[in-house]
Amino acid sequence: MLAGILLHGFGQRYDLPIGLALYLFAAGGVVLISFVLVVLFAGEQVGAKAIAYPRRAVPWLVGVARSPWPLATGGTIGVLGLLTVVIAGFFGSANAFYNPAEYVVWIYFWAVTVILSGLVGNLWYLLNPWAAIYDVVARLVPVRPLWKLPEVGVWPAMFAYFAFACLELTSGMGSRPQIVALAAVVYSVITLAGMFMFGRNEWLEHCEGFTVLFGIIGRFGPFEAERDEGGAIRAVYVRPWGVGLLRPAATGWDRVVFVILMLSTLAFDGILSTPAWQDFNLALEPVWLPLGAWGFFFARTLGLLLLTVAFLLVFVAFMEAVIYLGQRKVDMVATVSAFALTLVPIALVYNAAHNYSYVVVSSQYLIPLLNDPLGKGWHLWPAVVGFKPSFALAQASTVWYAQIVLIVLGHVTAVYLSHLRAGERFRTVQRALLSQYPMLLLMIMYTMTSLWILAQPITRETG
Repeated sequence: MLAGILLHGFGQRYDLPIGLALYLFAAGGVVLISFVLVVLFAGEQVGAKAIAYPRRAVPWLVGVARSPWPLATGGTIGVLGLLTVVIAGFFGSANAFYNPAEYVVWIYFWAVTVILSGLVGNLWYLLNPWAAIYDVVARLVPVRPLWKLPEVGVWPAMFAYFAFACLELTSGMGSRPQIVALAAVVYSVITLAGMFMFGRNEWLEHCEGFTVLFGIIGRFGPFEAERDEGGAIRAVYVRPWGVGLLRPAATGWDRVVFVILMLSTLAFDGILSTPAWQDFNLALEPVWLPLGAWGFFFARTLGLLLLTVAFLLVFVAFMEAVIYLGQRKVDMVATVSAFALTLVPIALVYNAAHNYSYVVVSSQYLIPLLNDPLGKGWHLWPAVVGFKPSFALAQASTVWYAQIVLIVLGHVTAVYLSHLRAGERFRTVQRALLSQYPMLLLMIMYTMTSLWILAQPITRETG
């Protein structure tokens, strides 16, 4: 990750006009009120009716979707981005602040693309550079998979995503452009080899972490495509945000763990700035100090694993209560998998809230680097020399209130989707309502915890 001044610099800390605890309880209260409103206005929806949603056909988008240009344009952007990461990483400045590779990976890809995919739809489908490379090769020479991929679910994709999270959060090397470039090369070789050996879609849908990640995120978006038996798009619809998470999806503990990992990695990024992490790190000093250079990696990776396991155990425990109160025999794995998707809005809004300053401020630092991206004394675009980023939208108070709004909206959406899912699973109004009390408590806990984590590097209380 980039230097602290780039990614976590908010300037002067913000004095809360009221105590932090009041903000947390107020946000939790809003989630509680939203639950009451959902029950009043959507509580009668049960069975298949509960997860039905309005959608409207957009005929002109069918032509756009069938055109080769979106994939060609997106693929070109994706390949150029990958080349930027590799070339700038190996041959550019060793200082992350002055290297475009760091901005492309940690801001434009990891922050901006995730946020836009939640708002619009699965942009990775268009931007995936490895899919673009494969498609070009497949057009030039016949390509057939050599082997059949075993039944592995999305466990390989989950481990790939975890490895990426470790590069960012636990390795201490995310701010070293050469390491990031090397990781990009290694991952590219593995991904392309897997696609050619086991098949394009098979590898992407089960082993490529970002394809699985953005496939989940894209469900939140407002666009929905229908395909015919041959795979060609026959209709495109616009729908309310979030309801795509109620559509039928593959089930399994691998997919549950993947969603939980989305939540835990984002939370861990924020926890690193809290006193709780400092205490944890200090308590483990006798263990990690003797490990030398590996001690830092060990302590942080252990912390991330423990947080992920804790998130998973808490979610499963609450789901046991949900199923018990639902008073209906249901498939445990299928039900847990379905409810796990209702947590996706929480991950999306937390990502947007946590990365708010990165997107509105830190992204601007790339502009002056366009004049000399490799630090070789070039003058490719003199007009950007002297560009000064604007901090107008990044005052600590602005960031704090934006985060409050985002977190509350995300959790309210999660409450709504969870209630609809309960109506579909438990089939009666009374069972659905009873089953949602544990989920309501879980959502309130998530809301208050998320805001507490986000408040640590920004705010200080008065008094």
